Formats: sequence, C-alpha cells, structure tokens
Amino acid sequence: MQKAPLPLLVIAAIAAFALFFLAPNFSNVRVTAGYASYIYSKPILGKGEFKEVIFGPASTGLRWRLWGQAVSITPFTYSEDFDSDSAILAKDKLPLSSQAHIVWRLKPDVVSVRRFMEEFGGWEATGDPDKIAQQAYNQFIKEPFRTITRSVVAQYNGLDVNESLPEISHNIEGQVKDLLKNTPFEVMSVVMGNASPPQQVIVAIAAKVALNQTLEQKAIEEQIAEKNIEIERKNGEASGAHASAEALEQAKAISSITAVLNPLYIQYLQAENIKGADRVFVPLNAGPQLVVPVKDK
Repeated sequence: MQKAPLPLLVIAAIAAFALFFLAPNFSNVRVTAGYASYIYSKPILGKGEFKEVIFGPASTGLRWRLWGQAVSITPFTYSEDFDSDSAILAKDKLPLSSQAHIVWRLKPDVVSVRRFMEEFGGWEATGDPDKIAQQAYNQFIKEPFRTITRSVVAQYNGLDVNESLPEISHNIEGQVKDLLKNTPFEVMSVVMGNASPPQQVIVAIAAKVALNQTLEQKAIEEQIAEKNIEIERKNGEASGAHASAEALEQAKAISSITAVLNPLYIQYLQAENIKGADRVFVPLNAGPQLVVPVKDK
C-alpha cells in the first residue's frame, strides 16, 4: 500500500487543527436592535476581562475567543396585584384590591450595562435576555415598588383613592425613581389602577346610598308638605282679611244710614210715599185704618 506524501499529511494536520481548535475559538458576536451586548474575552489560560458594550444592530467582527451576553434595553411593563390576600390598607383601614403598573428598563448606556452585568449579577442564572430582565425586576424593583405603593395609598381614605389616582401614580413614580436613581435601572412611568373594597363593603355602601336617597326623598316631601301648609295658611289669612274688610265696609254703610234715618226724615219719607198712592194704611190703636189720600186736582 502506497503511503500519502508528507506534505499532504501536514496539510491535513493543519486543517484538522484549524477545524477542531482554531475555528471554535473565533467568533463574531452579533446583537439585534433593542438589545445591548456585554463583550468579554475568555483566554485559554488566565482570567477573562471586559472588552466593550455594543448596541444593536451591530457585531464585533470575527475575533479570537470573544464572547458576548445580550441584555434587553427596551422598556418592560410589569403589573403588581393587590388582591384579597394582599389588599392595600387605606387610611381609614378599608382593605382595597387593585393593580399597580410600572414601565422600566435597563439604562441604554455603556456604564449602566457594564455595571449591571458586573455588580448586579445580570447573567448568573440564565443567558436569555428577557429572563435576565425578569430576574432583575424580581430582585431589585418588585418589593420596593410594592412597598412604596402601599405607603402612598395608605395616605388616603378608601373611598377617596379612585378620585386621586393621577396624584397617587405621580407620587409612587417619583419615590421609585428616587430609590433607583443610583442603579442601572430607569423607571419611565407608574400607573395606579382603580381600587375596590371587598364585596361585602360594596354591598353595605350601596345599602347606605339607597337609605340616604330615601331619607333625602322624605325630607323633600316634608318640605313640600310644610310649604303647602304655609300657602294654605296665607290663603286663609288673606280670605279672612278680605271678609273683615267687607264687614267693616258694611258696618260703615249701616252706620251712615243709621245716622241719616232720624224720626223727622222717616216721616218725610212716609209723606213722600203717600203721594200718588191709591190707598194708605195708617197704624192706629185699634189696628190699621185705611186712609184715602187726597189727590191733587
């Protein structure tokens, strides 16, 4: 059997070395839009070190033993539930069920990305960028956010919370931003959802509202009845005043007539009535006597 020429064996050995040793140690780290990549070296011997942070879309080009860990720099929205088991206690001790929503992200700058990866354990549990963000939220943002939300809502009476949601949201947002200002995280907005008391409290409130409406209706009916009585009283007083005025006028008329009807005037009227009469009855002692008046010729 003929042996392979020595140059071919050398070429084959070099090819095998390149295939199994050199090729795996060269890499081109790529990062897509919305992500950043923490680039670091991994020497065969010795300690790895940070190289740079690149922001997508970008790549490092083909380089020796270079690796990258992608992290998301796009905003995330997470919601915290405060239900019956973890309800928020208002100022008047009324338990409230609600939701609070926070929008946050890893700050998109080299210093923040590097600090997150090196000081906040950004990749210890997983290499998935979205899972890294979820872990960061759970470790550094979630509980402070929930605590601040409770403390802010506790400054309001339970039934006043929904009327003050913009103010409450702004207050929570400001406190969370202040708490995280020296971290790699950026809080973009906080929105507090509608708060509702337990069902039994809602039923009690509805019953109280219905009772108040009934009492208000009764009060209105009483006011109407009192007003009607007042009107009738005033109408009676007006009618009595009118009757009194008429009686007074009648009395005045009678007094005037009485003052005129003296005996001489009555005799005069009798004489005037006799004139032109066919017969006149004059009262005498024995009874009325017919007197025939003398007619003028």
